[in-house]
Amino acid sequence: MRFVVAQRSGRRGEGLGNEMIPWAKGWIASQVLNAHLVGPSMGINKRRYWRNFRTSRLDFVLEDALLRLPHFAFTEEDYLATGKVGFGEAISKWTSSRGIATRRSFVVSVGGMWGGYGAIRSARLFLWSRLLESRDALRNIYQVISKLDRSKILVAVHMRSGCEGFTTSTPGTSQRGKFNLQIPGDWYLWVCKVLKKRFRDRVQFWFFADHKNPDCEEAIRRFNPSQFAQSGLTECSDLLLMAQADLRVCSVSSYSLAASFLSEGPYVWYEPQLTLSEGLYTLWGNEEAQKDQGSPTALSKEFVRKAAARDVGGCLPHSFLGAPMDFGDPLPEYLVELLEQRLGEHDSRTNLLEYGCVAQFPSRMDGKQDEQAAWLAGKGYGQ
Repeated sequence: MRFVVAQRSGRRGEGLGNEMIPWAKGWIASQVLNAHLVGPSMGINKRRYWRNFRTSRLDFVLEDALLRLPHFAFTEEDYLATGKVGFGEAISKWTSSRGIATRRSFVVSVGGMWGGYGAIRSARLFLWSRLLESRDALRNIYQVISKLDRSKILVAVHMRSGCEGFTTSTPGTSQRGKFNLQIPGDWYLWVCKVLKKRFRDRVQFWFFADHKNPDCEEAIRRFNPSQFAQSGLTECSDLLLMAQADLRVCSVSSYSLAASFLSEGPYVWYEPQLTLSEGLYTLWGNEEAQKDQGSPTALSKEFVRKAAARDVGGCLPHSFLGAPMDFGDPLPEYLVELLEQRLGEHDSRTNLLEYGCVAQFPSRMDGKQDEQAAWLAGKGYGQ
């Protein structure tokens, strides 16, 4: 038998955002190696995710038993040594060099958050499918989506409250590059206020929090007083709702990161947390692996610098998905343009599938009729 073990984070697992990366790695590896995926086990998770995914409370027994057998562990060092970004390419190169793929039976283990979201892009639909299949997810999503105004842009605001492992910022100290950082509640209120001022009655908000907290309650009171609390399990449905929104206002947490990854849409990030070097913001720039000359971050910096040098007309920012904002900052113009485009996409009157209309382009009216008539005549039509 062939097994790939996606190891849970820590002894009893971590939050959903943390578990998604090793889960995605395990699935990719199982596809490359034509192996059975085991883990990450949810039965022992301290957040009781076994309820969401309907797994056995004892599923950790098989994960732990396989890891006690002789097995091949694909580590961060192995991943970096391959020189590949995509996890599938990396583990394929690694297993080929060790002759693992030709074995009739083996156990390969993967885990950790190293490699990040760039490594697991090919697993986005796998993660979507698992989240959609989770308990209460579709019902919860419908309850919210059915109450929204489709003509307005939807802004998902994730207000992570102070909890175990999260720290509050200390005045006068740098927050750049620090994770598990609790963002001041006033920052969320500022961003919502700026969005509301710019888009007025064309924007709607939905607020997400791990626990009830005064900051979130104040934000709901100001910007969405009709928001209601859902019953049942909401960990997965909240993540999917955030991913479906037109814009995400993020906390500094793996949950917000996961929602933005699943969405591949624009998001607002707390500017004081980002690493800033030579006029460029990065999220992972402080990591040792990203300081190497050939790292994804280094290559991205080189690309943006060269693109900026050629960007005489000032068009470069239109390709940015992340929007850094601090207190007092206006909305970046490229973000405004992206959201205006999303508003246009929401209009059913220009969607052919929903009885909408599309204008005939001028290029089709300049001499095209004669060509079309000749073609039809040649086929025996219109005679």
